[in-house]
Amino acid sequence: MTHTATPPATDGQEPKQQPSFEEQLSAQAILISDRDYLVNQHCAQLGVDQSDVFAKTRVYSGVIDSLRQHGIMQYGVPIESPPGPTVTMEFFGEKRTMIMLASNDYLNLSTDPRVHEAIQRCLKDYGVGAGSSRVGTGYSYMHRLLEEKLAHSFGKEAALLFPTGFDAIAAPARCLLTKDDRVLIDSSSHACILEGAQSCGATVRVFAHNSPDRLESTLQRARNKDPRSGILVIVEGAYSMDGDVARLPEILKLCRQYGARLLVDEAHSIGVHGDKGHGVCEKFGLSSEVDIIGGTFSKSLGATGGFLAADKDVITYFNYISKKIIFSAALPPLLIAGVSAALDIMENDSSLRERLWDNVRYLANGLRQVGARLMGTETASVPVLIANDSIMFRFTQDLIREGIFTFPAVYPTVPKNKSVFRLALQSRHEKQDLDHVIEVFDRLLGKYGAKAPAN
Repeated sequence: MTHTATPPATDGQEPKQQPSFEEQLSAQAILISDRDYLVNQHCAQLGVDQSDVFAKTRVYSGVIDSLRQHGIMQYGVPIESPPGPTVTMEFFGEKRTMIMLASNDYLNLSTDPRVHEAIQRCLKDYGVGAGSSRVGTGYSYMHRLLEEKLAHSFGKEAALLFPTGFDAIAAPARCLLTKDDRVLIDSSSHACILEGAQSCGATVRVFAHNSPDRLESTLQRARNKDPRSGILVIVEGAYSMDGDVARLPEILKLCRQYGARLLVDEAHSIGVHGDKGHGVCEKFGLSSEVDIIGGTFSKSLGATGGFLAADKDVITYFNYISKKIIFSAALPPLLIAGVSAALDIMENDSSLRERLWDNVRYLANGLRQVGARLMGTETASVPVLIANDSIMFRFTQDLIREGIFTFPAVYPTVPKNKSVFRLALQSRHEKQDLDHVIEVFDRLLGKYGAKAPAN
């Protein structure tokens, strides 16, 4: 490694301290997730000629290469085995067996033989692709049956399939709101909620995470400013990065009080919460009262795609207004068959959910005992607060060397020095693997001085 000498002090000034290795990596991590920072600060500092729109890509590629060289760029590293609680991946030039703590396949339905059988039967009869958009010829009786099943499961009159869960959750704000309206979102909202809110033209207001009091203040201001404006409140059923669930009864009551409509994104709560796995709305007995319920098939249902469920008039409107519906190919029939089978299993085999929660409790209790600072433990993910951005990348390297795969969440994904590891559990995780995770975190939290203060 080449070291650059610190220039001597001049005019009595202290020599400028060079950024540490960790600080350099932190800066690089910001670059890969914040395009405005990349363009407006980093490229400008380097004197990059941005008259060529590709210039920024060369700078970006160099950052990615640097992070990969140091073994901390997990994004895009291929899995070389079937998905599951352990997988094979290549790090530091060799293939390794990794305990997978970054997958949202909570119930392991993506590899369930019953799901595979349904897909194989459909593939034989109907082929692979739908051949057109939903409003063209891509809509089949299989799509209709799944929509009817989803509507029934989530207590609504109708449901609508989308190409992705992201598209589904972004659609209501885009379709319903105008520049005269307001959209109110939780400060911990997923990117799909932000995308829909920021692109719909309405005034966007953000309230403190999971705080009915702050939501009410925001609703009061919105109503006082313009009593005639439409208001859409969007929350997630479960916040995997925070480890908590929405305070839905209070939130819904406020929406009714101030004449606002409520969309609940059940992405991380489907399969995890509720007697049948229908999510947080079911958990609180509010499925029929929440205005719009949305979700994805890419987590507990082990596939891809998404849906919205609501009153029939609302779903009909989305069907003909949403550009994602009109100009995207319909979901493939074989995927529809797989999701339908997975939904049946999720609703009727509670043992999968019970094993998942057993693993969540086991890991959370074990980590607490070794001094980990946990955030909420109400979801299928256990968020471990590190709260020191400068150590996250070394910590991540050490986890990989120990055969543990998870993603570090650092600024700007989370606020500065609120860094966290989100450990996502699966129903098929083995206790011996979770014991290894607990033992490794015990050592590394001690190594980096990141344990909770002793009582």
